[in-house]
Amino acid sequence: MSFREPLHRRKVLKGLLLITAVSGVIFFVLNYQRGMYTLAYTELAAAVYSLGCYRSVSTTENLRAWTLAYLIPFLSVMMFALARPGSSDTIFVWVLLIPQITYLLMGVTGGFIVTAVYLLIALVIFILRYLGGDTIKPVGIANVVICTLAIWSFAHIYEQGRARYSMRLLEIAERDPLTGLLNRRRLAEIVESEIRNSAARNQTVAFILLDLDHFKQINDTHGHPAGDDALIYVTERLHSVIRKTDYIFRVGGEEFCILLPGADLRAGSDVAENARRALESGGFYVNGEPVACTASFGVAISGSDGSNLIDLYHAADQRMYAAKYAGRNRVVFDDVEVSTIPSF
Repeated sequence: MSFREPLHRRKVLKGLLLITAVSGVIFFVLNYQRGMYTLAYTELAAAVYSLGCYRSVSTTENLRAWTLAYLIPFLSVMMFALARPGSSDTIFVWVLLIPQITYLLMGVTGGFIVTAVYLLIALVIFILRYLGGDTIKPVGIANVVICTLAIWSFAHIYEQGRARYSMRLLEIAERDPLTGLLNRRRLAEIVESEIRNSAARNQTVAFILLDLDHFKQINDTHGHPAGDDALIYVTERLHSVIRKTDYIFRVGGEEFCILLPGADLRAGSDVAENARRALESGGFYVNGEPVACTASFGVAISGSDGSNLIDLYHAADQRMYAAKYAGRNRVVFDDVEVSTIPSF
């Protein structure tokens, strides 16, 4: 399952699979007693199929595929039941479930498409079955259509609002409110994923750890608002030296991490050096006075330095502190200094 897949959808799908299995058995018995053998065995097959899907849904990482594997047969059986001569008139109440189920399982876009397709099919069946007959009046058709459209509208509006609210909560949970950068919460998931993806392409990832030099002195001398300005300044400078496919994390108070998918040691050290120079050559202002801001960098590479976040973080952290020990404002990788600019 994607890390963006809402967690409730797996539970909803599992619940619907059980409900479908139970109701399929019930309707098999009822329709078999009425002599509607084709419909009865179709519903029994749907029940068995739902039970077969249940175990896979519990463990799959591709929940969307299994959702479609459930929805399309389930809704198709529903349409088949609607179209069968002799089926109960009340069977059309099942149509009211279509918007609710599809939006819960598929979200706004998928829910809209699936709902539109199957409601259109249901409407055609309904018209062919009742239009011009004496069993239902035009006002009855209007009642069914308007009620269905109202439920569809409510489901769409609700899911839109829920999706926006969920994304906002996710953003609050996974991003640093001051800099807007990804925080430590997302670090492990993204790093491990990019290591796997790069390894599959016979590539490496570069992991850069940096810590601002004399940050406490900035806070003590100029105040904490100046410290916040320094962090924002660093964020802007780091963005200026990376690609769109790279990641920046704020992992501590004045500690940042840069992840470069597909980068080797040379590329990683070049980006770190460019970032170091970008910080050193600029600066920010407090009450009109320039304030210098530098950082110490440690670079690690997947493969030679490890194959998981813990190993890369440890290697980069050791080299970052080696840069601090050597005088700050420098880049260290594999125990070799890339730049040796002395601190002031």
